[in-house]
Amino acid sequence: QHSKINVCCMKRVCKGCILAAHRRGMNNVCSFCRTPMTNDDALLLAMIRKRVHKKDADAIKVLGDWYYHGKLGLAKDVSRAIELWT
Repeated sequence: QHSKINVCCMKRVCKGCILAAHRRGMNNVCSFCRTPMTNDDALLLAMIRKRVHKKDADAIKVLGDWYYHGKLGLAKDVSRAIELWT
């Protein structure tokens, strides 16, 4: 509840750090890796798939969650989610 995962680097950043970054003028960039943030679902999906391709365990879990819940325009696919999680 007090942090969020940034899909660009898959780092969990606390909301206090995000607020401090905004106060320093770092708007619309990841407060950890400085990657520009986006609301474009296709770009977010591309970022997470790139991390999954690199075998990032956090990214694999998040992509599985997205398939399970049908987020970011993905069709709800429980079997694909389970495949990713195992």
